[in-house]
Amino acid sequence: MSTIAAFYEGKSILITGATGFLGKVLMEKLFRTCPGLKVIYILVRPKAGHTLQQRVVQILNSKLFEKVKEVCPNVHEKIRAIKSDLNHSDLAISKEDMQELLSCTDIIFHCAATVRFDDHLRHAVQLNVIATQKLLLMASQMPKLKAFIHLSTAFSNCNLKHIDEVVYPCPVEPKKIIDSME
Repeated sequence: MSTIAAFYEGKSILITGATGFLGKVLMEKLFRTCPGLKVIYILVRPKAGHTLQQRVVQILNSKLFEKVKEVCPNVHEKIRAIKSDLNHSDLAISKEDMQELLSCTDIIFHCAATVRFDDHLRHAVQLNVIATQKLLLMASQMPKLKAFIHLSTAFSNCNLKHIDEVVYPCPVEPKKIIDSME
């Protein structure tokens, strides 16, 4: 067993943005290489005409998950879809689900973001900034949490010719942006 698989053994993981490109690829990689993980919680926004479980089945039926289903035929049992909407100030997570997430989550991968450059600024700020703050607040209440990983293609610094592995300074304080939206 690899050291990575050993680290994830028995762990409960929360993934935001699991229905998007990065989230699906991450989930596939985790299931394929870390068969001993306990559960992956995915925050899923309700979609007209589809239950949360139908959305999970739709993800698992994609070509991406063919190998995972061979290696881990019970993969659907390791996914726990949680109804949520990051566009809401409270993330629209039920009290019961929130309690489960707070008490059980070991690792958070925050992959949810809007990367549409023509999106309304208010929506982009809510999803990319405020929801991230809410998730960090949530994470601070998780006694078992070992890591909070935020990954997104939204922060690619495409205006730079060379990108280093550093956090670049923000040209505007996030609080000022949030305040201007209110």
